[in-house]
Amino acid sequence: MSMPAYADAFARALDSPPFSNGDEGCAWMDNWCDPCLNDGRGLGLDEPQCPLIAVVLSGRTPAEWFGQRDARGGYRMDDQYHCVRFRHRDDPGGREPEPVPDPPGQLCLLPRASYEGTRMHAGTLPARVTG
Repeated sequence: MSMPAYADAFARALDSPPFSNGDEGCAWMDNWCDPCLNDGRGLGLDEPQCPLIAVVLSGRTPAEWFGQRDARGGYRMDDQYHCVRFRHRDDPGGREPEPVPDPPGQLCLLPRASYEGTRMHAGTLPARVTG
């Protein structure tokens, strides 16, 4: 799944800023953008390569971000949104999400074709087992 063009991402974005101040924006980008393959800054490039960052700098909230709030509306500054385009730089898989095959004999409630290629952040790094 390739990144959307800036014009497309801008057109689909919510017309409201995602962060109330620069501290929130910096905390979130340090946690999500810096380790992401799509950003490019950690790869030695001076300018961000992700069009979603340009959308945010234009004062809009990308449609690819969904909010993480608790029951009382609280959130952590570095984790108030999750980006569906996030791919960790150290992810052992390829750049594109791979479809998970249906188990043999398993009935499907929903067709999978419309969901293929979409990756929600689920911690793609290998887990360390201690004990």
